[in-house]
Amino acid sequence: MKKITITLLLNAVLLFTINAQKTVLIDEDFSDNSFGWYENNGENIKCEVKNGVYYIKNKTESSRWIYQGISDLSPDEEDFTIEIKLKQASGEKGYGFGILFSMYSDNSAYQKFLVTANKDYKLDHYYSEKSHIMVDYKKSDAINDGYKYNTLKVVKTANIVHYYINDELVHKTGQFSYYGSRIAFFLGNKMEMEVDYLKITKSPRQINLVKNANTIGDKITLSNKINTSEYSELVPIISADGKTLYCVRADTPDNIGDPKDDQDIWYSTLDENGEWNTLKNIGKPLNNTGNNFLVSASPDNNSLIVANTYKPDGSKNTAGLSISNKTVNGWEVPKAFVIEDNYNDNDYVSYFLCSDNKTLMLAVERKEGAGQKDLYVSFLKGDNTWSKPKNLGLTINTFEDETNPFVAADNKTLYFSSRGHLGYGSYDVFVSKRLDDSWTNWSTPKNLGAKVNSPTSELGYFLDASGEYAYLSSGGDICKIENSEKPEAVVLISGVTYNKKTAKPMTAKIKYYDLEANVELGIANSDPVTGEYKIILPAGKKYSFIAQQDNFYPISENLDLKELTAYAEQTKDLNLLPIEKGEVIRLNNIFFEFNKADLKSESFNELDRLYDILLQNKDLKIEIGGHTDDKGSDEYNKTLSNSRAISVMNYLSSKGIDKARLTAVGYGESTPLVANDTEENRAINRRVEFKVL
Repeated sequence: MKKITITLLLNAVLLFTINAQKTVLIDEDFSDNSFGWYENNGENIKCEVKNGVYYIKNKTESSRWIYQGISDLSPDEEDFTIEIKLKQASGEKGYGFGILFSMYSDNSAYQKFLVTANKDYKLDHYYSEKSHIMVDYKKSDAINDGYKYNTLKVVKTANIVHYYINDELVHKTGQFSYYGSRIAFFLGNKMEMEVDYLKITKSPRQINLVKNANTIGDKITLSNKINTSEYSELVPIISADGKTLYCVRADTPDNIGDPKDDQDIWYSTLDENGEWNTLKNIGKPLNNTGNNFLVSASPDNNSLIVANTYKPDGSKNTAGLSISNKTVNGWEVPKAFVIEDNYNDNDYVSYFLCSDNKTLMLAVERKEGAGQKDLYVSFLKGDNTWSKPKNLGLTINTFEDETNPFVAADNKTLYFSSRGHLGYGSYDVFVSKRLDDSWTNWSTPKNLGAKVNSPTSELGYFLDASGEYAYLSSGGDICKIENSEKPEAVVLISGVTYNKKTAKPMTAKIKYYDLEANVELGIANSDPVTGEYKIILPAGKKYSFIAQQDNFYPISENLDLKELTAYAEQTKDLNLLPIEKGEVIRLNNIFFEFNKADLKSESFNELDRLYDILLQNKDLKIEIGGHTDDKGSDEYNKTLSNSRAISVMNYLSSKGIDKARLTAVGYGESTPLVANDTEENRAINRRVEFKVL
């Protein structure tokens, strides 16, 4: 039997303000019909206001509804609460009754909130000409059974909708984007229903925005060298120096797999005019017949993290995460990460490897989680081996989905997508700051605003090291936008690793340390052909950094970034000296108390490296030489330099190096490297060296 709808037009809307935040739109107890509710006694339905209720009788064999527009409500831009007390008065108890809300004028979409006299409830979202059931007639002790009154309440706050029955929360969701402004009373066939009261209020939409959300410019869609009209370009990842852009292109015949069900990794580089070159398929072995996508790129672009695992021949294997390093012959077949206690109960997953190459972010669903996918962190334990994922906590994670994490170059500022924090609809991008090293203490996430977010889903937000501009995918195109919430300042260090003796580039592993705490903070690899490397050092610390390779001694550099306030770039070439007889190697990061031989703690990292070299080379014997500038008497300088050399020798001996392998000599001011004519030159001459004997 065809559904009949009866339109009820409001003669008036009771409108008054309780306070600055909440406005009452309808407050009806049906004591009379001064409001003008629809009344009729027809062939299919009977409606009347009587005895303090709105009485509705469905005379037909199919369900019926009576709907009403709420002209003073803009539900996409305002929050609202609907509360209704109603009961089934007669008819079979198994049929649902309740309300439809967020209806559009053409009834093309709405939400359905029903209960039955048998203590069941149902939640349904109708759109695209079909139902999308959220809860399908589930038992609830909150429902009063039989022909008794129940109070249904819907609270919409931004994108989050809560559903209550008799003040008990039965469901909540953050996946909705659009809301119509009609409401309807709904009842099953051959049923009588009584509505005791209806109250609808509205308030301004509550979204915690970043400070500069509305002051930045609009999104800029990149050129047709990046975006196409035929295919979707997704998941843009920008290199640390901002000169290489990676993305996913889906369902194109130029992909390696099935063009109807395949996505590949593509990339572009900036030309000399600062324009993007035409996207290129990155090719095998990173792309195969599976769905391939990039997770992140190391700051130097010498390592790429990709989704899934690969067989030795480069063909697709299983779900997971892998790393591919650049070789002299191109990209190697990706090697799988081994993550302790790794599992995911969700159909989807996302990852991000931080710029230190030691901290891995995961968006997965696990038993200890807060809801659906949560954000976790895992730490490097060994070669491609990672710790058990650690939940970031309830400040970040919600009952809903958190996904697509990105940590800025400062290793503190987290951007992520969520349906559980208050936003414009479905997935929005949020930002939060890490407050300590526990990775569970975060600032309250803030929404990046309507310039970035929309009622549709925003998934993925990526920055270069400067943090000035972000890249994201919107509507299947790659866009660029000014970043409204900047990360903390960093320095992008770039250079070449050299064999100092031959002056030729060489491949090496780069490590950098907190100089004062003697803690390793990050790792990288230099290019196997050119020796080029890049690392990122955040503000606020003193650092030492080195290049390492077997049978070479790493000559360290140091940098004080405690006062850094703005993004900067520096070039620092790193040298390695072969460990050969007669070679003299300066220990750069050795620090003493003023005019004393007492070692400062900042020296321990450098000395520990020398200890490791001696430990690995059992036959190695060295002379430790102390040197001063020309200030003070010759005798004083010789005594001081000798005492400092002895301090270094004693440190190594205390860690287990046989003193028979060590000799300490004080040279005083007798062998300067440069003239002692400036303070800078005197600092060069004040040094500790070791000679291979």
